[in-house]
Amino acid sequence: MRVVVAAAGPQTKWGGHLGVRSHFAPVRVFLDQQRPVLPLLERTLLALGAYTADVWVTAPADVPGPYEGLARAYRARLHTAGRDAVNELDASRPVWSGEGRTVLLLGDVYWTDTALATVLGCGDAGVRVFGREHASQTTGTPWGEIFALSWTDSTRMGLLADAVRQAHPGHPEVRPGWLALRLLQGTPLGEHTVRAPWWVEIDDATDDIDFPADYARHPATKGLA
Repeated sequence: MRVVVAAAGPQTKWGGHLGVRSHFAPVRVFLDQQRPVLPLLERTLLALGAYTADVWVTAPADVPGPYEGLARAYRARLHTAGRDAVNELDASRPVWSGEGRTVLLLGDVYWTDTALATVLGCGDAGVRVFGREHASQTTGTPWGEIFALSWTDSTRMGLLADAVRQAHPGHPEVRPGWLALRLLQGTPLGEHTVRAPWWVEIDDATDDIDFPADYARHPATKGLA
C-alpha cells in the first residue's frame, strides 16, 4: 500500500493564517490532552508509520523546503507538484502506485486513530471515497467534507482524474473529490448525493482544516492560537 499525503494546494482559503501554511498549524496530538502539540502534517506522518513505509508527500512548487525537511524526518518521499496541476489528483498522479493500492490523504485533515484505521484498513479493490456527508456535530463544520480516496487500478483512476479535470470548469463550485464521487456514482454533478459502495462515511473529530474558522473551532486546536 502506498500512501500519498496531498499538501500541494494553493492555500487560498487559509490565507496565511498564523504565519504558516495550514499543514504546519499546531494541533494537539491527542484530543483529550493539552500536550503534546505538533504541526498538523507531522502528526499525520507520525501516525502513518504504524501502517506503511511507502509514504509520499506532495509539496507546492513555490515553497517545497519545509515539506522536504518534514518528509525526510519521517522517511517519506517528496514529490514537488507541477505548476500545471489543478487539483490533488493531478498533483499526486506521478507517484501513484503502479501495483497494489494507493491511498490519497488530504494533507490538511486532522485524523482520528479510528478514521485513519478505517481508510488504511479498507480492503475494497475499487475506488473508494472517504468523508462526512453532512455537517459535523463534533467539530461544528457546517458542511460535508472529503478526507481521502483509495484505489487499486491506477489506469482506471487516471481516467477518472481526466474526467474530473474536464468537468470542473463547468462546475467550479464543486470540489474535485466530490466531482470524482459523483462521476463514479453516475449522479448529477451538482447534486449532493452519496452512495455505497463508493462512499465510506467517517463522522467523528476527523475534519478538514481549510479556513481559519475551521482551525478555531476544532477541539484539537482550541486555545492554541
